[in-house]
Amino acid sequence: MNSAWTRAIIAILSVFVILVAVGQVFFAGGAKITTETAYNYGYDEEIPFEGVILRDETVIYNSGAGVLSYEHEDGVKAGKSTVIARRYKNDGDIAYLREIEQLKEQISMLESAETLIGTDNSQLEAISAQINESHSQMIGDILDGDFASASNERSKLLCAMCKREITLKESGGYSEKKKELQGRISELEAMISGGVQEITAGGTGYFVSSVDGYEGEFGYSDIDKMTEETIARVIERPIKSGEKNAIGKLISDFHWRAAAVIENEKMFGIYEGGTATLRVGSGQRQYETEVVSVKNLGNGKSIYIFEGDNFVSNAAESRVASFKLVVKSYGGLRVPRTALHYDENEQRGVFVLRGQTLVFKKVEVVYWGEGYVICSQVKDDEYLKLYDKIVVEGKDLYDGKVI
Repeated sequence: MNSAWTRAIIAILSVFVILVAVGQVFFAGGAKITTETAYNYGYDEEIPFEGVILRDETVIYNSGAGVLSYEHEDGVKAGKSTVIARRYKNDGDIAYLREIEQLKEQISMLESAETLIGTDNSQLEAISAQINESHSQMIGDILDGDFASASNERSKLLCAMCKREITLKESGGYSEKKKELQGRISELEAMISGGVQEITAGGTGYFVSSVDGYEGEFGYSDIDKMTEETIARVIERPIKSGEKNAIGKLISDFHWRAAAVIENEKMFGIYEGGTATLRVGSGQRQYETEVVSVKNLGNGKSIYIFEGDNFVSNAAESRVASFKLVVKSYGGLRVPRTALHYDENEQRGVFVLRGQTLVFKKVEVVYWGEGYVICSQVKDDEYLKLYDKIVVEGKDLYDGKVI
């Protein structure tokens, strides 16, 4: 009896579960949608070209023997007495001196922390904020591939952590640690073979550690040298030769020019005496330049000379640079093309999800891209807004539909 009753209950429950499952599939099938958040998006319509850089440069020579170690990143502003490089007898000396510099930085960091010995914890909040800031910045630098900046932030982080230890009375000082570090410095200094030669800039300008053999040939004022053949030759061979004993060069100032051969039909609206917006290399920064010369070649092309007054670090090492002429910039809300619909009045728009209800929102398209459009942000509440949840996939969509 109990067994029969149990089997009946199980059968009824099984049928109920099946009906619920079928019902869920049925109703979900009709209301299944995919949404995407509306975010700001920018797009630049651009014309790419390659150009030859014209700038005033002075080559730096040094005929000493040994291993050269540069003291600065390319593009640093140097004075006449600025030490741009040091020459060592061997690679081992360079490694020893770099380790010594790191150890001295650690000692300086510990001494900075020790200045808080005997103080109260009133600075604890500021120190904790510095720890969080340095940690976040370090992670960001690592993700961006900027390991030099990440190393600097790491030093700041360690210094702040030492200060926190002192403030919380978790440490009474770092005399033993400093003694240990100083001992290691003495060991390393004894291992250096000596004979370090300092090399100064000898002038003022922006230092670059490489030469291409065109220095002095294509100066800032050498516009007349820029023929179609010359530009093509330099683009094909951007490094002509390495001069003997040349260890780098000084770029006199931040003014530069670029010569390029471009098809006339692409340059509508670009004329001599006008302006042009350029991006250099893979950088996102835009540079406003003056078009100082346009020489028509009579073959559907012209030689364009652009002039800029900002130092372009990512083109400092190269004679030839990749440019992008920004024709027009578009900005607004990015919307997938699959989300576009038309209402009964043939008004273009999208469906957005408000709670559990679909609402039709108008859009004003300013740019049609591949698979997406950019829509302007209109203040009218009938139009799509930033962070709206756009329906990009779904069936039987209509205004007011409850999902």
